[in-house]
Amino acid sequence: MEDEQEAKKAALVDTLDGPFLRITFRHYADNYYRGSWQDRAVGMPPRVDASLSYYNSSKTAANSNVLQVILRVHGFSRTEQVDDDWNIFWCAGQVDPQVLRGLKAFQLVNKFPKASSLTLKSNLWSNFQRMQRKFGRQHFDYMPSTFLVPLQLDQLETCLQSAEYSETVWIVKPAAAYCGRGISLHRTRPSLADDLRSQKGVCSVYIDPPFLLNGLKSDIRLYVLVTSWNPLVVYLYEEGLARFATEAYSTDALEQRCRHLTNYSLNKHSKHFIHSKEEDAGSKWSLSAFKRRLASQLDEARSAEVWRKVDDLVVKTAVSVHGLMAEALRTFLVSEAQGRPNRQCFQLFGFDVMLDADARPWLLEVNLDPALRTESPLDLKVKSSMLVDLLNLVGVPIPPSAHEGARPAADGGEPAAPSSSSGSSEASPGSAEDVSAREQEMLGHVNAQFARSKQGGWRRLFPSTRSTEYLHFLDPTHTYNSLPFDL
Repeated sequence: MEDEQEAKKAALVDTLDGPFLRITFRHYADNYYRGSWQDRAVGMPPRVDASLSYYNSSKTAANSNVLQVILRVHGFSRTEQVDDDWNIFWCAGQVDPQVLRGLKAFQLVNKFPKASSLTLKSNLWSNFQRMQRKFGRQHFDYMPSTFLVPLQLDQLETCLQSAEYSETVWIVKPAAAYCGRGISLHRTRPSLADDLRSQKGVCSVYIDPPFLLNGLKSDIRLYVLVTSWNPLVVYLYEEGLARFATEAYSTDALEQRCRHLTNYSLNKHSKHFIHSKEEDAGSKWSLSAFKRRLASQLDEARSAEVWRKVDDLVVKTAVSVHGLMAEALRTFLVSEAQGRPNRQCFQLFGFDVMLDADARPWLLEVNLDPALRTESPLDLKVKSSMLVDLLNLVGVPIPPSAHEGARPAADGGEPAAPSSSSGSSEASPGSAEDVSAREQEMLGHVNAQFARSKQGGWRRLFPSTRSTEYLHFLDPTHTYNSLPFDL
């Protein structure tokens, strides 16, 4: 009962940026957000005159359950119509660009248009390869050599005939599959290219030998949040998951999938899968536990360099599609076309990274809709915390009907200061005065998100103190990337 009363006070408001008050989401005990969203009553909104709702298009209820529980606790009801006046739309799959064109100022969507530039395996590789050719392998060297199937089978065939690849193992992944479906491993043989002509997907060099813990292969799931493409703004969550294969690693039996694939959805059905209440035991660990173990096997300096390289590959992957994504957003979002801050779109990506035997990180893929299922206490702890911190960082506005006229006092009784970044200027973007005003508005918005990020577990990778390492990879016409953001 005490928890329920506390929940009613959970959705406070802040006034850090923009024309609207924004809701503050609260953390609770690890198991507070458990249970089905259908069984969770809608809590009291932060203001008696606030009408809050969300729209969720996921066909798989379990994959958005914890998100819906969090929203309902904080006063959001569920709407079943995409054209309703919802506050937040959690979209599964690609977002319809027409939804973006029709967004009201107080509405948020968790997707960017053209996100498949990153999340389709073929597009991810094509954009990586373009950057590699333009800037050199010394800068873009974090993905294994890959061939598009069937488009690049002739190049694959040439490699198969080379002595350099005579002992190589290859991994073939279907174009649009997920959860390990359809993946197969193959040794180099002259007929491999011909055997793949009827397939569509990618064929990559298999990372062998991998980094092993207790004889088992693993990969890590990283949560990456992009809140803007112009300027580019990228965050990495402090916590994630390490997923383990469930059979001892060996290339003697390539057909034994639980030796080679780390997908939880596959390995949870193995008789060797180990459920554990500890974060550093069993077949799924927390990222922080994995980091501690890695540091114990390496030295501290070498371990720190591993995670520095992980940060690097996350930023460079976002950089590789920066121009494409910024242009798509300009096409579909009015504020972007006007050169104003994007306050309405954000996207959570799931980056899958694996370490080889030398602890070198490799990017495997980027997921459009990282799984939010909470089948274990560890899942619930990591994902509920990540989502609460995400919602606080992006800032979920209270609709204008809840505070028309003078802005009300913020939590704590102090009057809310007028926003200096409301974007009310109607001047054309040609004058120096207008450019300065636009830049100040952009700085205010990005800096306010950064301030909110410090209250949770999101760490900003770009812009950061390492920005100068990446600016020369970016289109210089996107001048917002060089603004003096808070660091």
